[in-house]
Amino acid sequence: MFGGKIGLPELLILAVIFLFFLPVLIAAWWRIFSKAGHPGVLGLTMLIPGVSFFVFLWFAFSTWPIERNQGVQGSSGQPLRMQ
Repeated sequence: MFGGKIGLPELLILAVIFLFFLPVLIAAWWRIFSKAGHPGVLGLTMLIPGVSFFVFLWFAFSTWPIERNQGVQGSSGQPLRMQ
């Protein structure tokens, strides 16, 4: 088992773990993007290696639609400008 080779039992265990967590991850990212005011389908991009890094940065540093719609205050305490 730990000799550097992966056999069928190990692959089956990994596949079951992957298939269990995949829908959980999809649902979580879908919900996060939806709550921020973006289309939930953007959460699927978080499953693509490489792309997910850039989507994460864009998501973290962009103004979310929900902030624009509700006039949420920025870090300076002033209301964000509606554009």
